Amino acid sequence: MPHTLDRGHMDTSPTDDPIFRPLTINGLTFKNRVIRSSLGGRVDYYDGSMSEGRIAWDLRFARGGVSAIISSNSGIRADGMAVPGYATIDDDRTIPSWRRLVQEVHRYDCRYIIQLHFAGRQRDIPRKDFVDIPPPSATSRPDLLYGLRARRMTIPEIEDLVQDYARAAWRAREAGADGIEIVACNGYILHQFLSSAINDREDEYNGDLRARARLTLEVLKAVRSAVGRDFFVSMKLSGRDEHNAYTAPLVRAVGNTLADTIELSRWLAEAGLDAIHLSQGDSFPHPLVPAGRLPTDDARRLFASLFYEGTRTPLAFLLLQFAPFRRFAEWNWGRRMPFVRGRDLLPDKIEGMNEDDAAKIKEASGLPVICVGGWQSAGRIREALEADRCDTVSIARGLLANPDLVHQFAQGQENPERPCTYCNRCLINVVQYPLACWEEARFDSREQMFHEAYSVYKEAAVGVREV
Repeated sequence: MPHTLDRGHMDTSPTDDPIFRPLTINGLTFKNRVIRSSLGGRVDYYDGSMSEGRIAWDLRFARGGVSAIISSNSGIRADGMAVPGYATIDDDRTIPSWRRLVQEVHRYDCRYIIQLHFAGRQRDIPRKDFVDIPPPSATSRPDLLYGLRARRMTIPEIEDLVQDYARAAWRAREAGADGIEIVACNGYILHQFLSSAINDREDEYNGDLRARARLTLEVLKAVRSAVGRDFFVSMKLSGRDEHNAYTAPLVRAVGNTLADTIELSRWLAEAGLDAIHLSQGDSFPHPLVPAGRLPTDDARRLFASLFYEGTRTPLAFLLLQFAPFRRFAEWNWGRRMPFVRGRDLLPDKIEGMNEDDAAKIKEASGLPVICVGGWQSAGRIREALEADRCDTVSIARGLLANPDLVHQFAQGQENPERPCTYCNRCLINVVQYPLACWEEARFDSREQMFHEAYSVYKEAAVGVREV
């Protein structure tokens, strides 16, 4: 059944600031236009059980004033976890813990959206029980960055995966979540099928764009059957693959283009999707996501931890021991990106980097669009909203650096006093260390940086809810 026309209806509550103008989509009202994007470190238990740390973590941002929180990636199956230590939604036993988290977040008039995730070959560190089993994918080829292994899925495996998404969506609704987000971006399983540069199958799940989108549309149909039409369902897409962003001219294939994503967005609207969350890139990390520097000094430790996970990681680890190669890697990472000039980063080019693509997808599909892209200044956010390029923005690193950013905007502050520098140390360190801002220059002292990084564990240990 085609999507109804009121899916992007805006609440008419009077306000002079578009950032604080409520928005209602399919019955779900967001009190303002800032959403915390999927953001969460390894604070849960190895088997996917939720910890007190997860609750304390998400409450930090609910208190900070965001209208909604999109959960960290919640694995729909144990073999689909990108990294252990994240709360999963792979079994009915997880429902009570998710319900408690949702109830705690609701205390701050904040909505909670559970992100349904399956990594496929984009699996950084497998659980011990899957360490010798190549993850299922649309291909048997390894990825370009790490050389992560994969195996091409069979048709019965694909059919099982579709039902796993539906069951996970049902659990999310049973837990009282306000909605779900299906991950179909950044090189994860659905994107592996969508991308012309990754999918190399020779059956009905590959060929033209419609064939490559078959799995994604089947997942959406199954999810809708499980949760009904009155439950918020969004999907996170990559507007552009840029498959060869850091390997050109050795690799020429660019993968899906913006035109492909625009066409896909029309099909998703017809299939009953409520909103599109726009990202970029066909892997994670990728020069387009999160845009910014490649901190190669920190990357040495990352590749050490991934040494045996991919076919390319041993060589990368060895080369990163030498300063000249680290400098080359930093240059190569951003050489084709518009926000890097030589070794200089252009922050103004990062903030709002996806808004033009978001506007085109919004116009073509008629769907509300959530736009990620380095947002952290009130003026830039207002400009994008007033121009109707997107309906709301999502923020990850900017809120990691300043969890109370929305309150700062409400108090009339245009920019955070200590903004995110887009250094990406948070990203590179997350596999081994707590997810936190590791840019020492943003803190008064090294001790303050570590105190902030570990504070969520202290809050969890003493049951702090008001800070």
